[in-house]
Amino acid sequence: MDKIYKIHRKVSEIGFVLIILHPLTLALSSPEIGATYFFPVHTKAGVNLGVYSFWVFVTIILITLLVRNLKIPYHIWKQTHKFLNLAMALALVHVVTIQSDTSSFEPLGIWMKVLTGLGVASGLYMTFFYNKAGPRYEYEIVEIKRYGDIHDVFLKPIKHKLPYKLAQYVYVSFISEGISKETHPYCIMSLPQEDILRFSIKELGDYTKKLGKLKVGDKAIVHGPYGHLSEKFVETDKDSVFIAGGIGIAPFVSMFKQASINNSRAKVTLFYCTKYKKEASFEDELIQIAAANDNLKYYNQCSREINGGHLSIEQITSCAPNTQNTNIYLCGPTKMMEDMATKLIKAGFNKQNIILENFEML
Repeated sequence: MDKIYKIHRKVSEIGFVLIILHPLTLALSSPEIGATYFFPVHTKAGVNLGVYSFWVFVTIILITLLVRNLKIPYHIWKQTHKFLNLAMALALVHVVTIQSDTSSFEPLGIWMKVLTGLGVASGLYMTFFYNKAGPRYEYEIVEIKRYGDIHDVFLKPIKHKLPYKLAQYVYVSFISEGISKETHPYCIMSLPQEDILRFSIKELGDYTKKLGKLKVGDKAIVHGPYGHLSEKFVETDKDSVFIAGGIGIAPFVSMFKQASINNSRAKVTLFYCTKYKKEASFEDELIQIAAANDNLKYYNQCSREINGGHLSIEQITSCAPNTQNTNIYLCGPTKMMEDMATKLIKAGFNKQNIILENFEML
């Protein structure tokens, strides 16, 4: 999931620079009227529409880049993205109507119109049609377990079961009184061969803090699945080390359980990193899974407990001495994963064998 968001963010940043450069280069080429390229003061409507499109794009991208500092709630920030449809539509009319290289050189004009048209079509599809036309499955909540600020939600299919692979993620919209129907991504903690879907959801924002209102019998719309986190784990017989930070434990619960069911001959070590022992919500379950197979080892690393501390490279290498032939899976806060990945590479682990999955959306 993190790769998709990282690529999306990087493309957006590059696009932001290119959008700024477009009127800027025009302004620099004609200094005497340069400032007018940034304001809708032109006699031709097509040019003014381009200016409006420019400012809509710039405003939305700036909000996105500054969303953490501005402390904008996720659901509000997400709604601002819908205005990109307006920006793309204005840009399309701008490209079609202006007299420039796109009109004098036909291949360029066709390319720009097709590219912009695809952007408009994609935006409209995701905004208005994806929820109904995309991969969609109806589920019903059959059980809810709560561990402090974590909601463990179990759902059964109403008609068709979602086909998915180990540790994939989906977008879920709960239909429940007092909770908005917006979609959010969650990792699937159940196994592909099971009929029940299981999600573990931590209260991190305005929306997730309302999930305490969920009750048995409520419906959910599930879109997906997506993700490739478990591919190497399923396809190879290398030893594996799972390193989870907080709610990043979610994909590893199912992967750890599957290793036990498959009677794995490869060694699988799970480090569950929390601040305090009480935050290890799934410890009893993980201990039970590890007890069923001698090749499975589980450790809870508590950073703020007495005699605790952060997980060290020495702890990892003691469990995985074969640094060149061990797959390392990291899931948790971005900084934790990036710092750990750097240390692992310095310790001799193969960079190609380090797989990261980020649960942060912004």
